[in-house]
Amino acid sequence: MDIILWHRILEPYEMAVDELILKFRHMKEEYERCGRYCPIEHVTGRVKSISSILDKMQKKNIPMERMEQDIEDIAGIRIICQFVEDIERVANMISRRTDMEVREIKDYVRNQKESGYRSYHMIVDYEVNTIDGPKKVQAEIQIRTMAMDFWATTEHSLQYKYQGKIPERVGARLSNAANAIISLDSEMSAVRDEIMDAQLSSKMKYSLVEDIVSTIENMYSLTTTREVEKIQDEFYRVYQQDDMEELIRYHDQLDLIAQAYKAQSNRQGEGIKKSED
Repeated sequence: MDIILWHRILEPYEMAVDELILKFRHMKEEYERCGRYCPIEHVTGRVKSISSILDKMQKKNIPMERMEQDIEDIAGIRIICQFVEDIERVANMISRRTDMEVREIKDYVRNQKESGYRSYHMIVDYEVNTIDGPKKVQAEIQIRTMAMDFWATTEHSLQYKYQGKIPERVGARLSNAANAIISLDSEMSAVRDEIMDAQLSSKMKYSLVEDIVSTIENMYSLTTTREVEKIQDEFYRVYQQDDMEELIRYHDQLDLIAQAYKAQSNRQGEGIKKSED
């Protein structure tokens, strides 16, 4: 197999990774636009390097003609969540989708590996449209918490450094760290509601401020600069109070003021048009 053929084989997997990342990120944005909590914190992806593919084939005695069938993670997507409970929610979201088909599930959250590794893996079939027509490829979607991801990334680096033979003393420390990760995720779950309330409140404040600033900017074309400056000064005063209820009240009041100025501007425009006629 020459290098040109290698890259031709991997191109559909690159398409799959790009499309899946885009779809999961769009899903997150859709939740946020609706003001709902999204269990997806962030999404990354990669196509396995040729070197890594060859290493896996050699380790598992996979013949070249079986590469695409037997290597499930040539295309890899990683979805990071804040809480352990979110992992199942994301898995259910994926299972309900019609643009990918779940082939296999590997639950290393409930069935932790001996090394301490914890993650939820879903092997899916995903179809991409190439210049030669549609092609169905396998992709591995890993779902884990931020704490799990930190541990797994560290463990992977050590596996690479020691070529899969981590010294016993280092392995013991990794095991202790894995137990600490379980404890951390448990503590985070205990305060999950409070964290979610704080995050939603922060997003709501951000949205309100963006809307208020846009409304004030639009008012420059509806009234005098002096009037807009007075309105803006009032906004700064309300914002400094750090009171969400007051900010909501000001936002609603500003909408009424803007509508009144717009109606007045429309009447003046109609009056000018009639006088010209």
